[in-house]
Amino acid sequence: MLETCEPAAANHHYHHELWTKANNLCVSITSHSMSSISPRLLIKKGFAYHKMPQQPLNLSVIKLDGSTFEVQVPRTATVAKLIEAVKDVFDQSAHDDEMISWSHVWGHFCLCYNGEKLLDYKAYIRLIGIKDGDQLCFVRHRSVKYSEREKRRAMINYE
Repeated sequence: MLETCEPAAANHHYHHELWTKANNLCVSITSHSMSSISPRLLIKKGFAYHKMPQQPLNLSVIKLDGSTFEVQVPRTATVAKLIEAVKDVFDQSAHDDEMISWSHVWGHFCLCYNGEKLLDYKAYIRLIGIKDGDQLCFVRHRSVKYSEREKRRAMINYE
């Protein structure tokens, strides 16, 4: 068990000097070898260890044709940020003459993880359970027939 070193009442000056030297040595060691200190000790010492940058999540997305692509998102990302990252990957790989209608894509399809459609754009992906190396896929969000019926109803109500 470690005990706190504090100057003793007897030989106060001598013990205080030893305590000061030991304390200075600890400060010196800490400032020169931060990488060898455990994260738990860093937290105890008041360092903002938990605020250090974290590695992004590497995710694989399966397209409707069965091919896959990789996407990276921060560990703190929401579904909306994940969708933006997917758009960025497609936009970077698209040729100038190819234009993707994202409103059409997201109107008919959505991302899915473990059978759950990712429709809550404000949800944090870590709370959904998405981890580094996981696979997501595109699934049909609404059936095309349903969308066509919806359009016809809108036209009838408009007339």
